[in-house]
This record gives sequence, C-alpha cells and structure tokens, in this order.
Amino acid sequence: MPKTLYSTGKVLTRIISLFGLLSWFAIYPSVSQTVNSTTFNSFAEKIYLQLDGRVYTTDQIVWFKSIVVSSIDHVPSALTGVLYVELVGPDERIADKKLIKLEKGIGEGCFELNKSFDEGTYQVRAYTGWNRNFGTDFICREYIQLFSSSAKVTSDPIGEITLIKENHKEIHVRATLNPIAIDSLHKKEVTLVVILDNRKDTLAVKKNGESKYLVDYPVTDNSQLVTLQMRTRNKFTYTKTVALDEDHFDLQFFPEGGELVHGLRSRVGFKAVDYNGRGKIVEGVIVNGNGDVIVPFKSNRLGMGSFLLGNADSTTKYFAQLSSLSENKLSLLYPLPKVVCQGNVMSVSKYQDDIRIKISSNYLRNDSINLLIACRGVVYYEIKDRLKVGSVVFALPADSLPEGIVACTLMDDKMHPLAERLYFNERPGSRVNIAIAPDKSSYAQRELTKLAIGTTDSKGEAVYTNLSLLVMNKAQLGQLQHRRENILSGLLLHSELKGEIEDPGYYFSSDTTRQSDLDDLMLTQGWSKYLYTNTERSFTFQPEPALRVSGTVSGIFSGKNKKVSELTLMTFGKIRSVQTQRTDSLGRFRFNVGDEYGQNLNILVQSANKRGEKKNYTITLDKQISPPVSFNHARSVEKADSVVHAIVEKSIVRKKVDDTYKLSAGEILLGEVVVEAYKMTPERKKVIEAYGEPGMIISGKSIQDKEEKWSYGLYSVLMFNFPDKVIVRRARDGNLYARVRQSEMTLVVIDGIPVLYYDYPQIPNIPPGEVKSFEIIEGAKNFSSLYMETYPQANPAYVPVWGDVIAIYTYAGQGIYGAKSTTGLLKAVVPVFAPHREFYVPKYENIQPEEWYKPDLRALVHWDPIITTDSSGKAFASFYNADNLGDMLVVVEAISDEGEIGYQELIYHVEKNAGNKEIH
Repeated sequence: MPKTLYSTGKVLTRIISLFGLLSWFAIYPSVSQTVNSTTFNSFAEKIYLQLDGRVYTTDQIVWFKSIVVSSIDHVPSALTGVLYVELVGPDERIADKKLIKLEKGIGEGCFELNKSFDEGTYQVRAYTGWNRNFGTDFICREYIQLFSSSAKVTSDPIGEITLIKENHKEIHVRATLNPIAIDSLHKKEVTLVVILDNRKDTLAVKKNGESKYLVDYPVTDNSQLVTLQMRTRNKFTYTKTVALDEDHFDLQFFPEGGELVHGLRSRVGFKAVDYNGRGKIVEGVIVNGNGDVIVPFKSNRLGMGSFLLGNADSTTKYFAQLSSLSENKLSLLYPLPKVVCQGNVMSVSKYQDDIRIKISSNYLRNDSINLLIACRGVVYYEIKDRLKVGSVVFALPADSLPEGIVACTLMDDKMHPLAERLYFNERPGSRVNIAIAPDKSSYAQRELTKLAIGTTDSKGEAVYTNLSLLVMNKAQLGQLQHRRENILSGLLLHSELKGEIEDPGYYFSSDTTRQSDLDDLMLTQGWSKYLYTNTERSFTFQPEPALRVSGTVSGIFSGKNKKVSELTLMTFGKIRSVQTQRTDSLGRFRFNVGDEYGQNLNILVQSANKRGEKKNYTITLDKQISPPVSFNHARSVEKADSVVHAIVEKSIVRKKVDDTYKLSAGEILLGEVVVEAYKMTPERKKVIEAYGEPGMIISGKSIQDKEEKWSYGLYSVLMFNFPDKVIVRRARDGNLYARVRQSEMTLVVIDGIPVLYYDYPQIPNIPPGEVKSFEIIEGAKNFSSLYMETYPQANPAYVPVWGDVIAIYTYAGQGIYGAKSTTGLLKAVVPVFAPHREFYVPKYENIQPEEWYKPDLRALVHWDPIITTDSSGKAFASFYNADNLGDMLVVVEAISDEGEIGYQELIYHVEKNAGNKEIH
C-alpha cells in the first residue's frame, strides 16, 4: 500500500450532494479552492433517453423517456426543468422539436411520424440549456431507422454512384445529382459538399450538355467512406454516404498505459473493424520479426480483445497474424506499435474486492511518483509513493469508488503525466434490485397481465424509485433491445465516452455485466475519448428551471446615466397571467412562464419608465438557436439485417390490416388535408381583381405556429419553415427579400396597398402575430402597372411585363405602416412544453364475439414511461396482451432519488386462445 494516501472524492461528493448544484452555482466564486479537485465537465448534466424502439415505419410514434442527472453522483437533476429533444433527419435538418418538462430530472414525450418523413437514418438528440456551457460533449444522441409504411417509388436524389479506376492509378467517384427530387423549384447550379477522410470540399455543380448534374471526384486508395451532401439554392439538402471498399479491414492495437516498453510486460488491447468501423470477429497469433509465435489472441463478437505481451523487445518488431479464412488466401501481417526503449507501464485489474494497480518503469528505479484516481472528473484518491527497483503495486477497495469509468493517471514528481488508463469499476451491488412478478406463468391472447414490481437497495431495504415499463414481442423486437442503449450503458458508459459504442446493451444484458468485455472497451476506446479531462472554467449559461422569456430593452440609456425600465408581461395561454419586473442596469429581463403545454404561447411585453409611464423602448427577445448538428452519416451506410427487415415487414402488414378493418367498418380514410375557409374581404377582392387569384396561401396561424423565441420578424419565419413556398434571401445591403420564383421579379402589396421600394427593408420585421394571411400570385396580371407604383422613378421603357406578387394581409388592415412593430410593445409567440400523449392501451374486459375477427398484431404491447414505487418499494401495472403468440419480453428500468440505477428483464408466454377460432 502507498505510504501517503489522500482521499478527496468522498468529501467533495458529500459537499456537492449537500448543497446541490443550484447552491454551488450561486456560491461558485467562494468555493474555487475546493473545486480544484474536479474537472470543469464534472458539473455537467448527463442525459439518458430511453426509446421504445430503434426501427419505425412512418405510421408509428417514437415514444421516449428522458432522465437528466448530475454527472458526479447520478442524482436526478434539480437544476434543470426544461429539456430540448429534437428529431434530426438524414438531411441534417431538424424535422421536429419538443420542449419536455422535467420533474426531478424525469420527463417523457413522443414524436408523431407521418408519410411526409423520408426514409433513412434519423438522429434523436437531447440537451439542456445548462449543458451549453460544456460544448457539444454532453448532448445525448441516439439513432433510429425510419422506413415507409407502404411501398412507394421515389426518385433517388443522388444516384448512379460508381467507383472508376483508370490506368490502375487514378480512382474517381462518379454520381448523378437530381436536385428536383428534393426541391421542385430548383434552378441553375447545385452545391455539393464532399466529405472524405475527415476533409470537406465544396463544389458548384452545373448541368452538362445533356441537362444532367454529374459529379466526378478523385479519391485515394485508402479512402473508405465518402459522404455527398447536395444543397439547393432554396436550402434543401440531401445526404448520402457510401462505402468505397466494402472489403476493407483494419486491426488496431492499444497498449495498456499508452506504450509498449522494452523489458516490461504489458497488456495490449485490440480492435478489428470493417469498412464501416463496426467490430469484426478475428483470431490469430502474435509473432516476432523471426516469425516465432509469441501468444495467440481471439476477439469477442464485437471485434475487441486483449493479450499479454511479456518482456517486449525494442530490437524486434511484432506483428498480428490472422487465421486465414481459406487455404488459398494469404494471411496478412498487421504491425503492433513500436516498442520504446524507455518508458512506463501501468496495469489495472480486479483482484477479489480490490482494484489492483501495478506501475513498472525501466528507467525510474527508486523515484517518487504520483497517482490520481478520478471518476467523472472528481479526484477520489491522490496517491504519493516511491518506486522500489522500478515497480510498485497499489490496492484500492472497489466499493470506495462509484460504479463506472475510473481514470488512473500516473505522474512524476513534477506532476507531468507519464501513463494513463481507463478502468470500469463494476459494482452491481450498488444498483437498484428490481423484482418483477407476474400474476400467472402464462397467458392467453388478449388476456389481462398483472405485474407486481418491487425495488430494494443492496441491503434488501425498500427504495423509492421512478420506473419505466416496456413490454414487447420477444421474437420481433427482443434482439434489437439487447443491442441498443439501456439505462446502465447510457449512464455508465455512453454518457462518458466520445464516439460510438457498438451495441452498448451488450455489456449489460439481463443481470450480467461482461467485465472482461468492458475492460477491452476501456483499452480500445482510448483515453482521449473520455469526457472528463477538460479543465476550462467558464459558466456562460445559467440553468433553466422553468420556461422563460428573456431579452433586452434598448433605448433606456441617456449618456452616462443608467436607467431601468418597468416591464409588463402578459401571457395568453390556458391560464392568462400578468407579471411585472424591472430590467437590470444593462436592460436585461427574464420572466418565468408557467407550465404551459401545447405548441406555442402568445405573449405581449410592454415597457414603461420608473413612474409607470409607457415608453417607446425597443424590446428584443433572446434568440434560442439549436446547437450545430453533428450527424454520423456512417450510420446510414449500415445495411438493414434480417431482424430489421422482419420488423418493417410486420409493421407494414399490421398497417394494412388496420386500414382494411377501418374500411370494412365504414370508416373513410383521408389524407392529411388542411381546409381553411377563405373569407373574401374587401382587401382580398381588390387584390384579386387587380392581380389575379392566389395559387398558394399560408395562413397567419401557420406562420405563428412556426415562430420561435429567436424569430425576428415575418421573413425569418418564412425563410426557415416555408422554403418550398417562398425564397427568402439576404441581399448585399443586409436586408431580407422574398421571391416566389428565382427567375421572375416579385413585388409586395400589403392589405391591397403597394409597398414602395424604399419601404421593402421594413417588410421582414413585420411581427408574425400581425399577419392574417400570406398569399402568392404567380404570373400576376397588371404587373407593369404595379411596378410603376412601386418604383415611381422607373423608366417605362424598362418596366418588366411579367412577374409575381406577394399579398400580405394584416389584422390592422392599414398596409406597411399599420403592420410595423409598435415601439415599446412586443407581441410574440414562444414555444412551450409538449403536451402529454397517452400510449394507446386496448381494453378487452368486455370483448364482443365480432371483435375477435380483427387481429391485434401489436409488437409493442405496452409502454408506461413513468411509474413510481410507494414507501414499501412496490408498484403495480396491468395491460392486455395482443394476438401474437410466444414469448413477451418485459423491460423495467429504474432510478432512485439517490442516483442508484437498475435494469431488469422478465419473459412470459402467450398461448392461443382456444375458445376463439377466429384469431389467425
């Protein structure tokens, strides 16, 4: 054992747990000395999303539960009350966004899919406002695959991709681009971003003589993946990633501690990957430069493993020789890292109840060393000792450290890092124990299943927990469940390591933890991918405990005098409210908004001076901009396996059955059509008579529904949400202008009054809440006359004859001057919490004989994201089974108020209901 041992982690954890991060944030300047034992990122929040599946069709709903915890101890966060969850499409655009209310760190929601969603790989990501302090490392990302719920023929936007080799030297990727497939209004050239070998190149592609967009791009011999991202002038994008060499194979080696050192024994981790970076099963032997076999090796099913290399020799080279797949195929040699002449080796292993750390050096003989043991950025031990003849061994009680990734750093007497190692401290006894007891051992089709769920701690005492319950057909969905993220892998692994972890659920399947596999993952995932090494300290963003409206009032300063403004906020939700407050000396304000649910909330902010007199100050809301999208397009290269194909086929069959029975019952199936009465007002009648009928109408409500906190006027909403309806571009003068078609001029009339050319810069700033309707008239009649009204000084000889007209109608009905924003008064629409939607649960307690004729083919039998246990640690749930026969898989995930987590599965059997022969 070390001569000097300091344990700081437990004390620090107690301090943070006692005061909470909210208190810590308030007293941060006074505890700067105490937090020196932590890294900056240790104050981040971890986010775990439990999805009900990984494969969906466009008629389904993506259900999710969200858990936000403190990084240090996994206690559900009291810091944040608002979680942002976004569905990002393969085009890297946000397809849907939800604001989820968190109560003690727990929330739930869903994304409703429909046929407008394109097939492909989607990203579901979640983040908090507080985590914006830590860059993008603590954004939770999950990937799902989306397929059409019915067969459809679509034009491939990027097709005919071929790899051309010329003269055995130059290699090119050729492809045909079809921008019309994603943007029916596209004209002229298209922009193509090529991502190859972590480099980006932007090209402008024009039509060739055959009116085709062709791309020919050079690649290198060792390039594995190329991503082609096409972008039209109207901001529509489409991305496709293809593998250039599907036979590619790579074998990587990771010596424990960082280096192979001459004369020292070392464990070496390895990972075999295919063209897509996915693990590949391998086995073989390690040989030296003479071809002598040193040691055999064999990977697990994810292509990872490790072996011991004794007394490495710096005068020789070592190679991995794989077992040949066939007698005729030559076995390739893969070199190991070079053995250094001088260095240190640190090995970490489990011995009984201790974590054993051995440090060896071939040049430090009796020198002093320092060893830091940290978990999630908190230093739990600082060990100071002296080597004895180049070696020393430490043993630490495993239960003195949290469960999860432990970082071991060896330093010299000047605190310079010498070697580093990540180790997974397995402590299943610290988890919540979950017992699931069904009331029967097997059930019939559509029979009621009752479950009793009990939760206890390591001492067998009842513990209060928040549970989720997921029940699925094991044959259809069970295999994917065991490969995807669960609460253990999510909070103990994925939230602490950068990059992708292949099949994270593999490491925590059922009750078993695969310690050797976890150790191989720690060796190969690499120290550089650990999230808790950042030492920067700058808290720019404050927590969001509730929905807020914040911004700035300008125009309240007079010379050197600092003034404040009295503000009144009125909200027009289900519960109308009025709040007042003063701005600070910088003109800043921040209102808390009640728990409003829906899509958006109408608000009004009025400014006044200290005496309460209304003042014409300018009020600006803070912009809420989503973080940049980071999309791993390599995920889209993955080929759908037999399991995925089976899920999709079953989903399509299920939808066909449902539609058939709806029709047979006399129901009418309608497409998604929004019909809104077109009221003929005097202003509209005037416009139609002068310029023609509109071909496209965007209602004011549709515009207001798309308005965000950061929206700064009508055109900003149109630009980001209706690019297929109108083209909004920023001109050289810095102002936004709108056009209907790129090739034709567009003029604007508001409430039937032509807008003069010098007033066009004011149109973008019209408050969306003032707009009743936005209408488009292509090929307007009397266009030349309107042009002369817009540009009175124009030369009649050069007046265009053809063009388009945008007709805007406002509630004021007074043209551009009546529609401009009132100074000192701000009307806006802000997003609110997504409403709760209940999971559909059929009830068969009084089922009629004729109801048996309609099959119930649900693969997802039940989903209940939030169940709480009582004081005795008990909870109960019940649901009706579907008509699918065989095993049903029950999954329960849990988290306690103290940050203990748990995962448990149960399988029960469903048999045919013998009394109802109608079921197929």
